[in-house]
Amino acid sequence: MRKVVAALLIITIIFIVIFAAQSSSIRLNNQAKSAVSKNHSPAFEKFFVTKEAFEIRKRINDFFRKQYSWGNFAGAVLVSYKSQIIYKDAFGYANRKLKTPVTTQTAFQIGSMSKQFTAIAILQLISKGKLSLDQDVSSIYPDFPFAGITIRMLLTHRSGLPNYIYELENSSLDKEVLMNNQQAVDYMINLHEKTYSRPNRHYQYSNTGYILLAAIVEKISGLSFENYMKKNIFEPLGMKHTFFYNDVYENKVPDNIPVATGYLSPYQEAKFYYLNGIKGDKGIFTTVDDLHRWDTSLYKGYILPKNYIDSAFAKQTRTRLSNVFYGFGWKMYFLDDTLPVYFHSGWWQGYQSVIMRIPKDTITVIVLKNKKTDHPINQRAIIDLFYPNNRFWGKSKKQKSTINDDE
Repeated sequence: MRKVVAALLIITIIFIVIFAAQSSSIRLNNQAKSAVSKNHSPAFEKFFVTKEAFEIRKRINDFFRKQYSWGNFAGAVLVSYKSQIIYKDAFGYANRKLKTPVTTQTAFQIGSMSKQFTAIAILQLISKGKLSLDQDVSSIYPDFPFAGITIRMLLTHRSGLPNYIYELENSSLDKEVLMNNQQAVDYMINLHEKTYSRPNRHYQYSNTGYILLAAIVEKISGLSFENYMKKNIFEPLGMKHTFFYNDVYENKVPDNIPVATGYLSPYQEAKFYYLNGIKGDKGIFTTVDDLHRWDTSLYKGYILPKNYIDSAFAKQTRTRLSNVFYGFGWKMYFLDDTLPVYFHSGWWQGYQSVIMRIPKDTITVIVLKNKKTDHPINQRAIIDLFYPNNRFWGKSKKQKSTINDDE
């Protein structure tokens, strides 16, 4: 009798364990379904569960892991589809000496990718009637020595202005002190140099134009460029991990925001450089998550009416490459008649970055690096991850795999 009772007891315990496990599994499964329904749109769910989506994710992961294993990449990556994140990962060290790993919350300097933010700030002021695209710069700076240069020319790199970096490097200014935009603009005004070319004659990539645009934002708004951007772009979009170089230099970055160190070579850290304080052409530090918020806002029109955003992505001028165009802070080329790619890259003091948008399929790729290498981010290879059987490059044999900032 005791054996029978013991057997029944064991069977009962086994039944309870199995039932509890099944209940837990059902509960966890329901929780997972609930989380998906809260965090993802139906369109994203449909995309995410397809075989194609998993294949794309695998290609993306394999590509960046290979780049990392070859020593070409250390940084963070985010890929979104219909404004929903489908891939996000980080590779390598944010600081090699301290062995601090990169995370997707690590902030990187984005170099010339900052220009798209400067352009949107100018378009905000235009939308409020405080500026106009064809307004002459001399109406804002009466002592401006370069005649016939407009806001539009600054935005599209058609001003012909001399390169402020070359001019300041050859100057006798104190290079141990961080310089700001107004100081750089004042120096250029007093220099009375001739323009490189007649205004609006042709496209010539110009960092000078964008530091002047940042100075114009300050003059028109009455705010520092940093405060204008925080008040009108970063804070409204919830970009809490986005800031400027000055915040890093002055140790104002909150402790909970890791900042990647820029490397000019595998173990050579970028040091103090007096031009780091100049903004508009560069200067922004941010994360892949905050750039995702920025990208979503451009699709949704959160901080600027759609017609002004559309103008930033319009073909305003042809660049030095016959099949690449420039808008306002954005470059673009066309894979075919219906498939434009909008992008901008950046590099500065050991950091490299690129953002690519394919609006027809609502795809965005964000790549941030803190390791300068001889192998820049291959935009063509990234496009192939989404369209592996494409014939784009056969149609355009001259299409380069990577398009540099100055092209």
